[in-house]
Amino acid sequence: MLPDAMTQTTISSGAATGFTWHARKSTDHSRRDAASNTDRLNVEIGDLSGWLDLHRPEQGIQLSGCNAAAELLAVRLPDRLANQFIDGWVRGGDAVSIHEPRNSRRLRATALWRLATGPANLTVELVLSVQTSAVRSDGAIAVDCRLPATEVIPGISTGQQLEWLPPIPTAGVTQLPWRQLANAAVLCLLFRQSLAGRSLAICVRRDEGREVSLQRRTLPERPEPPSFTLTTWFFPALIEKGVLHRSRLSVTIGSPADDLAWAAAAAQSLASQPPLLQ
Repeated sequence: MLPDAMTQTTISSGAATGFTWHARKSTDHSRRDAASNTDRLNVEIGDLSGWLDLHRPEQGIQLSGCNAAAELLAVRLPDRLANQFIDGWVRGGDAVSIHEPRNSRRLRATALWRLATGPANLTVELVLSVQTSAVRSDGAIAVDCRLPATEVIPGISTGQQLEWLPPIPTAGVTQLPWRQLANAAVLCLLFRQSLAGRSLAICVRRDEGREVSLQRRTLPERPEPPSFTLTTWFFPALIEKGVLHRSRLSVTIGSPADDLAWAAAAAQSLASQPPLLQ
């Protein structure tokens, strides 16, 4: 287990990619911890702007542009009221946040949000890991993505090929073909015309995710595109002391003109990599 010592969030230069997290002074004066002046981070992606609060991973990356907004890679920590921020730091395109709720689960969660160039404009990868100091604990953690889209197309990558399936139905909860996938497969969901005309592709490996659900909400009184919530559950419901579990979820943002091509490339890239610790 890592030491329970809080250190001030630091910013280092020399990012390996063209995208870097930048410190943003927090306007929340209710917090009195040492890191409150540098725990909010900004990123600019063309005409899109986003921020991330290392103290509040359940808010994820708040991304907005052209009167539309999305919440990406929000880590739903267990027992939010008992949550304790342990440590956090930033190096170029990597932002890390460590939390451990003060409850019987004693589940320490480490979240790494990584900015990188990819097959499109930008790929944001969340690498999530958990371990417990209890003899046994519930290790399950959910990650939420909430975003608008005019259409969602699911795809399944196995080996060197990706098969696109029919678009998601227009209302209600969608039954994704998650449990029928082979262990080495990748599920890719392409959200079209989401933010500032861009498309977003969200990819997850079958051997790293535990469950995936997609819900669509349409408000008849509003002309905006419908809103979708994608929830991905990670890690077993029973983990043992000292065993590290690690998984990831990636979001790729790009032009709608060739979104089927770069979304397929993003899914196949994830499928070609070895699985993380389970």
